[in-house]
Formats: sequence, structure tokens, C-alpha cells
Amino acid sequence: IFETKVLEDLMRLFNSEQIKQATGDVFGRIYEYFLAKFSIQKAHDNGEFFTPSSIVQTIVNVIEPDHGTVFDPACGSGGMFVQSDLFAQHRSTLSFYGQESKEFTYPLCRMNLFIHGLEGDIELGNSYHNGRHPKLRADFILANPPFNDGAKSTEGWGRERVSADDPRLTLGRERLPLSPRNANTMWMLHFLHHLKPTGTAGFVMATGELSNGETVRLAVRKALIDADLVDCVVQLTGQLFANTQIPCCLWFLARNRGGAGGFRRRTGEILFLDGRKLGALIPGSRKQKQLTDAEVERLASAYRQFRRAGQPDAEPGFCRVATTAEVQQHGYALTPGRYVGSTGADPDDEPFEDAFPRLTAELDAQMHEAAELDAAIRVSLRGVTDGE
Repeated sequence: IFETKVLEDLMRLFNSEQIKQATGDVFGRIYEYFLAKFSIQKAHDNGEFFTPSSIVQTIVNVIEPDHGTVFDPACGSGGMFVQSDLFAQHRSTLSFYGQESKEFTYPLCRMNLFIHGLEGDIELGNSYHNGRHPKLRADFILANPPFNDGAKSTEGWGRERVSADDPRLTLGRERLPLSPRNANTMWMLHFLHHLKPTGTAGFVMATGELSNGETVRLAVRKALIDADLVDCVVQLTGQLFANTQIPCCLWFLARNRGGAGGFRRRTGEILFLDGRKLGALIPGSRKQKQLTDAEVERLASAYRQFRRAGQPDAEPGFCRVATTAEVQQHGYALTPGRYVGSTGADPDDEPFEDAFPRLTAELDAQMHEAAELDAAIRVSLRGVTDGE
């Protein structure tokens, strides 16, 4: 076992400016490599401390955190902070604030920042009930909160411990409800509460949240759409996470849709990107995928144009801008496939919300036809029997 001083000397050696200038942040890359490997080994324990780097890269490249305050209230091992600093080219223009609820993961994040030469105010605590940065309003919020937290527990996630007058539950003049068995919408409101008036939030969410019809969850989604806060929705393929094969989506909420902060006015518009066909297996893996650099840039460039220049051209099966009114007419569903359409080559392009009622109707018609055919056959058989 190494003595503490030996470890300190090794870290200084591998993290020295001379080595960084020659090979880049080699020690940081080594640390991230072992975090990724460890996350795969811990997958059976539903470990949530490590977000795949291609997903982190996508969120960072989309919202472009190059100055100001970055906040992650479910920061895990701190990958969002490290990638944000990389995007800002290590110019020390970002301030990092985070919170992590798991005592095991909390020191991993602090070590990750230290190894990359970053400083941040990282606190230990549960963001639902014990927010450690109550007055913080961030320029950028990047997060991968736990999917559907509370859904598998008889106790839920702790809805009863959120005060009825909690300011996070107010959007405009509306007081919003929360699901006792699913914390997804709690996270959305938490992110929104901590955004500056010109801020942008990008976060990972379970795909089901795009169209879930549970009364209270639909109410939150409806309120976000009606308040014109949903800027972009990206649906991704499955198999991107080591600990779950389910597909995920990315939400981008913005308070600068009126044109503040140097961006164009895009009120009443929502950019939909369907990335279900993107991603390839990680070399050496038979089940986990990652987005390529080119795919990450394809998603980011579409959003960049949407925010800065104008609506990107519609691309069937991948990209389209829909109006808020159109989304309202579709029952406030945010599934990208519903709006971008399909290339016509793959039946899987059709969103489940559209495919299910169509297939149900087809099945009903076929069962009715089968019943009529069965009756006709029986009549014919009776005729044969009577003739005998």
C-alpha cells in the first residue's frame, strides 16, 4: 500500500504542466477511464454515478457553457463539470456548483475536479428536500438525474416531505402537483427554479416522460409547454448506459427564448431531433453503444442553428421544428418521431403513441373479419351436414 506522500507525488508528476503540454490531461483521462470501467462493473447495482461520455458531450456541445455558472444538482462523479471546462478550453471562465446525495459518489466528484485542476462548490445532500444551494441561479444546468426515482419503491421518492409552499412548485401563477411515485417532474421543476432569466438547462430523462399520461406528470409537461420553456427535445437510442438498456431522451429548457443573451427569438417553436438511429457499439462491447463525435456534432449543429440563425431545414426521420400550437393539438406529447416523421423505409420510425391506436384498430378489424369468416364457415358446414 502506498503512503500518502507517494500518492501525492505521483499525482503531481502525472498532472504537471510539462506533461499536460506534451500529452494533454493524461491523469484526468486515466481517472475517467477507470470511472467508466468501474461503472460497468457496478451496473448490476444500478450505479448512477457515471454518465456515458458521449451523452455528456452531447449536452455540453448543445448548450455551449463557455462562461458563468454551471450547476449540476445530481452531479455523480462530476463528468458534466469536466466536459464543460473542456468546452470552455480551460479558460477559467466557469464557476461550478454541484450536489450529490450518495456518500459513496460525493468524494469521486471532488477527486475528479481536483485531478482536472478544477475548483467547485460541491455539497452532499438530497436535492429534493435539502437543497444546498438555495439561492443559486445558474447560467447553465447540466444533469443526469436518476430515472423514474421512486417508481420501484413502496415509499416513493419522498413527495410528502416537499412543502406545499415550496417555491419550486410555482410556475407563473400556477401551483403544480407532483407524482408521489415518480420524481422526474420534481427534477424538471428543480432545474427550472435554479435557472437565471437568461439560462439554459440540458438534462437526461426517461423517454416515457415525453408522453406519459399520468395526471400530475402531464400537468407539469403541459405547464412547461404552455409557458414556452421547452426549447428542444432529443430522443436517443437504447443501450447507451451500462446499467440499463432502455432508451433515454434529452430535454433542453430555456429562459432566453425571447431573444435574450444574443440568441434569436424562437417563442412558439420547439426543435425536435430523433436520434434513435444514431450510435454504434463501443469497441469490445456486445451491448453498450456510444454516439460518435460526428453524431454529437450533428445534433449540436442543428440546435446551434435553431438558437442563433433560424429554423434548420426539416429532415424526415431526424429533424423538424414544430409550433407550440401543434404540440398542444397532439395532446402535449413531446415524442420527436411524431413531428419529424419518417423516411418511409423503416416501420419502427412510427412513434408508439401513433402506432398503438392504429395497430389496435387494425387488430379489431381483423378480429371482426375473422368472426364473420368463422360464422360463414359454420353455416357452410351445417349445410353440408343437413345435405347428408
